[in-house]
Amino acid sequence: MKFHIETWGCQMNDHDGEKLSGLLSAEGFEAVDATEDADLVLLNTCSIREKAVHKVYSELGRLREEKQRRPLLVGVTGCLAQQEQAALFKRAPHIDFVLGTMALRQLPRLVAEARAGKACVMDTGEYPDNHLFPPSVARRRDTAKALVTITEGCNHACTYCIVPTTRGAERHRPFVDVVAEVRGLVERGYREVELLGQNVNSYAGGCTFAELLERVSEVEGLEWIRFTTSHPMNFTKELARVLATNPKVAPFLHLPLQSGSDRILRRMLREYTVADYLERLGYLGEARARICLSTDFIVGFPGETEEDFEGTMKVLDEAAFDASFSFIYSPRPGTPSLRLKDDLPMAQKSERLARLQKRQTELTLASNLRFLGREIPVRIETHGPTEQGWWLARSGEWKTVHLAAGPGRELPFGELVKARITQASPHFLGAELA
Repeated sequence: MKFHIETWGCQMNDHDGEKLSGLLSAEGFEAVDATEDADLVLLNTCSIREKAVHKVYSELGRLREEKQRRPLLVGVTGCLAQQEQAALFKRAPHIDFVLGTMALRQLPRLVAEARAGKACVMDTGEYPDNHLFPPSVARRRDTAKALVTITEGCNHACTYCIVPTTRGAERHRPFVDVVAEVRGLVERGYREVELLGQNVNSYAGGCTFAELLERVSEVEGLEWIRFTTSHPMNFTKELARVLATNPKVAPFLHLPLQSGSDRILRRMLREYTVADYLERLGYLGEARARICLSTDFIVGFPGETEEDFEGTMKVLDEAAFDASFSFIYSPRPGTPSLRLKDDLPMAQKSERLARLQKRQTELTLASNLRFLGREIPVRIETHGPTEQGWWLARSGEWKTVHLAAGPGRELPFGELVKARITQASPHFLGAELA
């Protein structure tokens, strides 16, 4: 049986896709690159914003037509599966099975039941050991960086967020398991890992997150450690010290702010003020000048006034974010924010988002211009040059680098090379081999 997995969403979903692929491969199934070549299509979904949900249902509509032409099993997993559960079968009756985020290892059983003709097969149970998925089973994609889950779930209760519903309460992998997985990945040739969790810096698997970073950094042959995503309330001085001093921890921090208004932050139940957030950035001290900082913003949250939004614009400049991910508020079923009055016209929300993104583009360009003329290490992320002749690479600061190597020159995939930065735009750095 041939299978194809389509994944939407965050790095956690990407890694879940690798786990699901490994489970199917262990059953003797063969992975293929296109749905038209597959006997089984698995949609690994995201539900954090309405747009992501629309994409899933659009693909389900296309698969319904394909299923009318030939035998095909269709399964839905990921956050939308956990959120909607049996309601998915009502909206898309051609779905064969639904698998929740906390029941990944049940996939072979669900596929077997669906193949045997059982209708509306579903498992969205909360298996307490789901976060202890055997690393050896995951079928990793051909990437320069390996993803490593250290926690699943979230104990915060942000009013706009569906994650506590779709991922459950926090569960933490023992640090010895995490270190052993990283060691195994390095033995397989990976030189960079990204530690994953809905809130990585609340890690409590036998040590603090800062201590985990130190332990992982001791793995011989590992060059860079990244992590995502962090909650400001769990960003400690100890973690800031490790980020500033450990040479294996990449100089990049993603720390979501969401709003520059204390009033809106209270409505979001973010548990901190703008001053608290800026104080935590201050923990980095002089290292802040060399650590690239990115954040998240929600624009148009229910009740946001022009004054609230101007607070966001003010902190955008004060923190001088190197990058940000900004979106218009997306109401999600089952979240407390649905009870809040949301009467701001969409046109006004869109205008505010455009203003914020325009200013961020200027800040990102200023950040990138600081790299001009510098020689920095970058990791090669493609097996060959693009049509434009560039090799795609990534710096420790998470800057996209278009690297010119010259005609016929081969660069080592997944390895670090020295690049001289010759060009800066808001979207990438241009470079040549140093």
